[in-house]
Amino acid sequence: MKEGMNQDKIQELNKSLVLNLIREEGVCSRALLSKLSGLNKATITYTVNEFILSECVEETGLLSNGKGRRSIGITLSDKKYYVIGIRLARTYFKVASFNLRGEMEDLRRIEISEDNPAEITFKEIIKVILSFIEQNQFRKLLLVGMAIPGPFFKDRGKIGVLTGGRRFEQIDFKEKLENQLNIKVIVEHDAKAGAFAQLWYDKEIDKKNSLIYVAAGEGIGAGIIIDQKIVYGELGTAGEIGHMTIDYRGELCECGNRGCLEKYCSLLSVRSRLKEAKGKKYSLKEIKEMIKGDDIEVINIYRESCRYLGYGIVNIVNTYNPTVIILGDELTHVDQEIMLNEVDKVLKERLLPEIYEKLTVKISGAVKDSVLHGIGAMCTKKVFDNYSMFF
Repeated sequence: MKEGMNQDKIQELNKSLVLNLIREEGVCSRALLSKLSGLNKATITYTVNEFILSECVEETGLLSNGKGRRSIGITLSDKKYYVIGIRLARTYFKVASFNLRGEMEDLRRIEISEDNPAEITFKEIIKVILSFIEQNQFRKLLLVGMAIPGPFFKDRGKIGVLTGGRRFEQIDFKEKLENQLNIKVIVEHDAKAGAFAQLWYDKEIDKKNSLIYVAAGEGIGAGIIIDQKIVYGELGTAGEIGHMTIDYRGELCECGNRGCLEKYCSLLSVRSRLKEAKGKKYSLKEIKEMIKGDDIEVINIYRESCRYLGYGIVNIVNTYNPTVIILGDELTHVDQEIMLNEVDKVLKERLLPEIYEKLTVKISGAVKDSVLHGIGAMCTKKVFDNYSMFF
């Protein structure tokens, strides 16, 4: 019995390996799959034929290997299966469908009213998901994933405290979604999903390197990846840099602490400071336009926020010594040049020269919304790692 279970596990790992190789290559031959995977040609032939029968891959026609020989191409199929990714933020949520190649097929964004109770928002999310299912009646929804802000206690599946959005605390999103949809659901911290998107989509990333994805959006968080694995910590809250203290006498935070980083450099803090300075609330689009229009007051507020983010990144670099820091999310994309320049200045000033010189800092650009694409990719990986989910 034990030997049979071991053999089943080996077959499952082989299938996951081959599916991921097909995804990475886009289109490839059976011979290339054998070479890349280290599996013999008979195993590859058997595995690919099984994939074709289950309709998760399809043949694309003849490929040339440059030596006069031609072989049949294999690619992931977008015809029968899909996954759904949800991103919950403080002031909006997004729902998107993805095919097995990781390509976004449909996207909806819904604004969340400040006075909306959590239950209303949850019903709106369900409504959008059901509309996606209705549109895809002849395809199978394999998995739903939800990325949520933190601190997120992964063991309990609940948000601990959420600045600017406390109505979402202590909700078990996984349980509620599974009860409503009757389908498996995974829930992940938004910054960790964003970090995973870098591995999944960014072809320039050396996967052997340690990286930290900094999600500078309505809140601040970090996804830490070492040896191609996300760092969670004991309760799943590793990377919660938004509640790192940078001023022990600073502003009181909803978490009960003082001087938390996200009070100085999140999009919500930028909006709050602009309201104090100019007397009205500004949208993200308006902030971008004012910076493009050389509004000095807005530019200075944004620059200072970027510098504060740099101070937080100094702490996390000194703690984890990553190879790459990737800056992403809404605040980063207000003005990428200002963001990168200000963060880099702080890192150069505050890090040891040896550490700074070995560190690469870049703006996330592989996909438009790393968090949303990341949770979709996590769903697809979960399916690839558990081949039985196709049935």
